[in-house]
Amino acid sequence: MRFLATAALAQLASSLAETHDVFLPRRDGERWMLGRWAPAGRGEVPWNPFRLPEPLKSIWFPPGQVVARWPREFAETPARPRALFGAKACDLKAVACLDRVLRDHDFREPAWCAARASTLIVAGDCTDCADSCFCTMLGDLPHPTDLFDLCLSPVEGGYLVEVGSERGARLVADHVGLFEAAPAGAVELRERARLELAQRVRRQNERFPVRDPFERSVAKHERTRIWAELAATCVECNACNLVCPTCHCFLLHDLPEGDGAVRCRLWDSCFSAGHARMAGGLTPRLQLTERFRNHYEHKFVTFPRNWGMTACSGCGRCIEACMGRIDKRECLHTLERRWIPSEIERELD
Repeated sequence: MRFLATAALAQLASSLAETHDVFLPRRDGERWMLGRWAPAGRGEVPWNPFRLPEPLKSIWFPPGQVVARWPREFAETPARPRALFGAKACDLKAVACLDRVLRDHDFREPAWCAARASTLIVAGDCTDCADSCFCTMLGDLPHPTDLFDLCLSPVEGGYLVEVGSERGARLVADHVGLFEAAPAGAVELRERARLELAQRVRRQNERFPVRDPFERSVAKHERTRIWAELAATCVECNACNLVCPTCHCFLLHDLPEGDGAVRCRLWDSCFSAGHARMAGGLTPRLQLTERFRNHYEHKFVTFPRNWGMTACSGCGRCIEACMGRIDKRECLHTLERRWIPSEIERELD
């Protein structure tokens, strides 16, 4: 374990900016957002206490991206490598979900794979939580455990640095003058802070007790009418999917360009009426309640069965963004406690 002083973190970001596009959190009044660090940047690197309002998937999977161009009369300009600071545990879990779909099988998505391979991730512990955070309900913790190159844990005067990859080890070796030996007792203080924050997240979600696995709670309502109740205030604004760090649905759209054309990949949402439309205009999910149910079934039933993990990171962004004030925690709690055979029979009448 190494130690990085607060001022040395800014020096590290400036050094990386000479060869990388550096993205890091920045604060504008009460609002946090992801911004770029210029090579001549001055001042300290801001520390975001918990995940940013925007999902980090846009770094590797942008809302709009050209994926093909005709005719191919010129070579694409190689993108600069990226360095991403401030990623939290829920964001890294989302990266793992998208890796399952876009990289870790025979049909690899080349743009995602290239962007992931060229991005250095400097993650960080959460030191606070939003009211909507619920990572512990999913069995996760508010500090990174994998998928990072370096992980920073705030301690007095700077950060404890944990190396998580060979690339991270090379980064430390190349900037050895910035890193020091960890102070005595700093690791124990880090573990205590991690434990206290995890307990705090658990306490704020105690009103949504979890007994059954979410897969079971959602799957048992496949044929019930409870979804109309849960979706009563949904206005189909798609905000929950657009801020979700794991959602990856897209559509392809062709546009003319000079004497040729480009094919663009655009974010899509399963709450849109046309999302599942097939040839001939038919759709298997015409009603909003069916699309609402599909959203939960995908994240908590089919994705775990197909890919071995839940497609929800507990970041709570969907709760904050929802215009209908729908709380996913409350929905999951309702799905768990509202099931007895006699009720199911009545709902199916």
